[in-house]
Amino acid sequence: MIRFNLTEEQIAFLKEIFHEEEIVQKVLKSEEDFAFLVDVDTKIDFMDFLEDAAVDFMDKEQEATAKTRRLEEIRDSIYYQTN
Repeated sequence: MIRFNLTEEQIAFLKEIFHEEEIVQKVLKSEEDFAFLVDVDTKIDFMDFLEDAAVDFMDKEQEATAKTRRLEEIRDSIYYQTN
């Protein structure tokens, strides 16, 4: 199992933007006091999802938007905590 933490703001952002995404909801349901405990496959799927979503939020000139930067921040935080 993999354990990582997110801030209250990061959790709120994920809940707001991805309230219907299965992988996000699976991760969010594992929360206990801002800490998450997920299996390796779920972590990999979640990280892949965050990376794809960050690209999807880029503007038409392929520049990062605020949402892109926020998703990259979350992805990087999880990466540094788990590797």
